Amino acid sequence: MIEWHGWATVRVTPENRDTEDDEEEEVLQEVRRIVAEASGNTNEVLDLRDVNYTRQLWFAGSHNHVATVVPVFEAIAAAAPGSYGLLYIHDDELPAPANNEWQVWVMKRGEVHQVPDPFLSPYRPTVEDSFSQDI
Repeated sequence: MIEWHGWATVRVTPENRDTEDDEEEEVLQEVRRIVAEASGNTNEVLDLRDVNYTRQLWFAGSHNHVATVVPVFEAIAAAAPGSYGLLYIHDDELPAPANNEWQVWVMKRGEVHQVPDPFLSPYRPTVEDSFSQDI
Protein backbone atom coordinates (compact mmCIF):
# COMPACT_ATOMS: atom_id res chain seq x y z
CA MET A 1 0.00 0.00 0.00
CA ILE A 2 1.27 3.45 -0.87
CA GLU A 3 -0.03 6.50 1.00
CA TRP A 4 0.92 10.12 0.41
CA HIS A 5 0.12 13.58 1.68
CA GLY A 6 1.58 16.89 0.62
CA TRP A 7 1.19 20.54 -0.07
CA ALA A 8 2.86 23.28 -2.09
CA THR A 9 2.57 27.02 -2.40
CA VAL A 10 2.83 27.71 -6.13
CA ARG A 11 4.92 30.73 -7.05
CA VAL A 12 6.45 31.62 -10.39
CA THR A 13 9.69 32.92 -8.91
CA PRO A 14 11.35 33.18 -5.51
CA GLU A 15 11.41 36.95 -6.04
CA ASN A 16 9.14 38.94 -3.74
CA ARG A 17 6.59 40.39 -6.20
CA ASP A 18 3.36 42.28 -5.62
CA THR A 19 2.01 42.12 -9.16
CA GLU A 20 1.40 39.48 -11.79
CA ASP A 21 2.53 39.75 -15.39
CA ASP A 22 2.05 37.83 -18.65
CA GLU A 23 4.97 35.49 -17.83
CA GLU A 24 3.32 34.56 -14.55
CA GLU A 25 0.03 33.77 -16.28
CA GLU A 26 1.86 31.48 -18.75
CA VAL A 27 3.56 29.63 -15.88
CA LEU A 28 0.29 29.26 -13.99
CA GLN A 29 -1.36 27.87 -17.13
CA GLU A 30 1.41 25.24 -17.29
CA VAL A 31 0.87 24.34 -13.63
CA ARG A 32 -2.88 24.05 -14.25
CA ARG A 33 -2.15 21.75 -17.22
CA ILE A 34 0.12 19.53 -15.07
CA VAL A 35 -2.56 19.33 -12.37
CA ALA A 36 -5.33 18.58 -14.89
CA GLU A 37 -3.30 15.78 -16.51
CA ALA A 38 -2.52 14.22 -13.13
CA SER A 39 -6.07 14.52 -11.76
CA GLY A 40 -8.93 12.12 -12.13
CA ASN A 41 -8.05 9.05 -10.10
CA THR A 42 -10.63 8.29 -7.44
CA ASN A 43 -7.93 7.16 -5.01
CA GLU A 44 -6.19 10.51 -4.85
CA VAL A 45 -6.66 14.24 -4.45
CA LEU A 46 -4.78 16.90 -6.36
CA ASP A 47 -6.34 20.29 -5.79
CA LEU A 48 -5.04 23.72 -6.84
CA ARG A 49 -6.80 26.74 -5.34
CA ASP A 50 -6.34 30.47 -4.91
CA VAL A 51 -6.32 31.19 -1.18
CA ASN A 52 -5.87 34.78 0.05
CA TYR A 53 -3.84 35.80 -3.03
CA THR A 54 -1.67 32.67 -2.99
CA ARG A 55 -1.98 29.51 -5.05
CA GLN A 56 -1.99 26.41 -2.92
CA LEU A 57 -1.79 22.82 -4.04
CA TRP A 58 -2.84 19.78 -1.96
CA PHE A 59 -1.83 16.17 -2.62
CA ALA A 60 -3.25 13.08 -0.94
CA GLY A 61 -3.79 9.52 -2.03
CA SER A 62 -3.57 5.82 -1.47
CA HIS A 63 -2.81 3.16 -4.10
CA ASN A 64 -2.09 -0.53 -4.14
CA HIS A 65 0.68 0.03 -6.69
CA VAL A 66 3.42 2.51 -7.51
CA ALA A 67 2.24 6.10 -7.36
CA THR A 68 3.30 8.74 -9.87
CA VAL A 69 3.01 11.67 -7.49
CA VAL A 70 6.76 12.48 -7.25
CA PRO A 71 7.05 13.26 -11.01
CA VAL A 72 4.04 15.59 -10.67
CA PHE A 73 5.70 17.33 -7.71
CA GLU A 74 8.92 17.66 -9.74
CA ALA A 75 7.07 18.99 -12.81
CA ILE A 76 5.43 21.73 -10.75
CA ALA A 77 8.80 22.69 -9.23
CA ALA A 78 10.32 22.93 -12.70
CA ALA A 79 7.40 24.91 -14.15
CA ALA A 80 7.11 27.33 -11.21
CA PRO A 81 10.58 27.54 -9.58
CA GLY A 82 9.46 29.86 -6.78
CA SER A 83 7.19 27.13 -5.42
CA TYR A 84 7.86 25.39 -2.14
CA GLY A 85 6.30 22.52 -0.23
CA LEU A 86 6.52 19.03 1.26
CA LEU A 87 5.39 15.62 0.08
CA TYR A 88 5.28 12.63 2.45
CA ILE A 89 5.08 9.09 1.03
CA HIS A 90 4.84 5.76 2.83
CA ASP A 91 5.33 2.68 0.62
CA ASP A 92 5.29 -0.62 2.48
CA GLU A 93 6.42 -2.44 -0.68
CA LEU A 94 9.86 -0.83 -0.75
CA PRO A 95 12.82 -2.96 0.35
CA ALA A 96 13.67 -2.80 4.07
CA PRO A 97 14.34 -0.51 5.85
CA ALA A 98 12.60 2.00 3.53
CA ASN A 99 9.31 0.08 3.83
CA ASN A 100 9.14 1.17 7.48
CA GLU A 101 9.89 4.84 6.84
CA TRP A 102 8.11 7.84 5.43
CA GLN A 103 9.91 9.28 2.40
CA VAL A 104 9.93 13.09 2.45
CA TRP A 105 10.31 15.18 -0.67
CA VAL A 106 11.10 18.90 -0.29
CA MET A 107 10.31 21.37 -3.08
CA LYS A 108 12.15 24.70 -3.12
CA ARG A 109 13.71 26.96 -5.72
CA GLY A 110 12.79 24.77 -8.68
CA GLU A 111 14.19 21.55 -7.25
CA VAL A 112 12.87 18.53 -5.38
CA HIS A 113 15.08 16.59 -2.97
CA GLN A 114 14.42 13.58 -0.78
CA VAL A 115 15.30 14.03 2.92
CA PRO A 116 15.01 11.76 5.98
CA ASP A 117 11.79 11.97 7.99
CA PRO A 118 12.29 12.85 11.67
CA PHE A 119 8.61 12.85 12.66
CA LEU A 120 6.71 9.73 11.57
CA SER A 121 9.52 7.20 11.06
CA PRO A 122 10.00 4.43 11.77
CA TYR A 123 6.42 3.76 10.73
CA ARG A 124 6.28 0.88 13.22
CA PRO A 125 6.11 1.63 16.16
CA THR A 126 5.80 5.45 15.70
CA VAL A 127 2.53 5.38 13.71
CA GLU A 128 1.37 1.79 13.89
CA ASP A 129 1.98 -1.10 16.27
CA SER A 130 4.21 -3.92 15.08
CA PHE A 131 2.58 -7.11 13.89
CA SER A 132 1.56 -9.35 16.76
CA GLN A 133 3.82 -12.35 17.16
CA ASP A 134 1.46 -14.10 19.61
CA ILE A 135 0.59 -17.68 18.78
